[in-house]
Amino acid sequence: MPPARPMLAAALALAFSTTPALAAAPLTLSVAQEKAMGIVLATAKPASGAPLAALPGAVTPPLNDRRVVAAPFAGTVVRVHVLEGQSVKAGAALATLFSRDALSVSSELVQSQAELRAAEAAARRLQQLASEGVIAGARAEEAQARLAQARAMVNERRRLLSGAGTAGGEYVLRAPAAGRVAAITAQPGGGLEAMAPAVTLDRADRLWVEARVSPEIARKLKVGYPVRVGDTAGRIVALGASIDPRTRSLPLRAELASTASLRPGQTVSITLLSSAPAGAQAIPRSALVRDSAGARVFVKTGGGYEARSVGVVGAAGAEAVVTGLPNGARVAASGASQLKSALGR
Repeated sequence: MPPARPMLAAALALAFSTTPALAAAPLTLSVAQEKAMGIVLATAKPASGAPLAALPGAVTPPLNDRRVVAAPFAGTVVRVHVLEGQSVKAGAALATLFSRDALSVSSELVQSQAELRAAEAAARRLQQLASEGVIAGARAEEAQARLAQARAMVNERRRLLSGAGTAGGEYVLRAPAAGRVAAITAQPGGGLEAMAPAVTLDRADRLWVEARVSPEIARKLKVGYPVRVGDTAGRIVALGASIDPRTRSLPLRAELASTASLRPGQTVSITLLSSAPAGAQAIPRSALVRDSAGARVFVKTGGGYEARSVGVVGAAGAEAVVTGLPNGARVAASGASQLKSALGR
């Protein structure tokens, strides 16, 4: 047997046989002993929020930030200009379609414009004659009514064709605002009915996360409370008031401050937070040791490992927020149970 192994075993045996009289003194361990006991250190960090609960959630676009671009005329898809996940600017071409209906409306617009010009000329002529007393004023009023009708027909057809860029029956669907392409229904060679969705856009700079919370947790929450998804911060924007009879839970929606690493439809873990007192520190939850004496952590100092009593403000998922630790304290995130036995605590 190599000589290092008996020495390490003897050192560990000595550490674990520490008497209560020596328990108050820091426990000094070598690097090899720390490795054998599975000790991994973590640094305490200032915490502004205390975790209340960690829940499964799903990333979704905000309800009013999803735009569905529909085909104003039934037609055949000639070309799709974008791909799913692509970011587009306002006015960018999304898809080109050919439509007999669009061609028909274009022809009707030309005819309506000619009728409008004729109605304008007739209205001016009859208004002049009425002002000279040649004809009754009622005839001029009828001409004005026909003019208004002709103008309305032109405006209606222009509205139908507005933004489509119709030319020879082809028209282009364009992005109404900047965003990210979430879904594409239009496929080259396929057909679309009038007002059928062609492309769905999401705003690229905002995302929500949705979750279900129990009534007990919901009572501790308010709109505006902070949340966290991984390293991404957010805040609660909506909290349901009615309990779902099937799940006995309430819906919760939170807006995220950053969307760089998340995508709609992604399943995540959302940590709900409440306010934390001044001086609170965030540490790994695995660093906590609880017994009848309360909660403690093991801090590595210049003299060795010491047991420190802490107050637990909140714990959920892999994180805990405590009081009683200085900022930057190095705590044992794993191996705490071995340190407890070694220190006789």
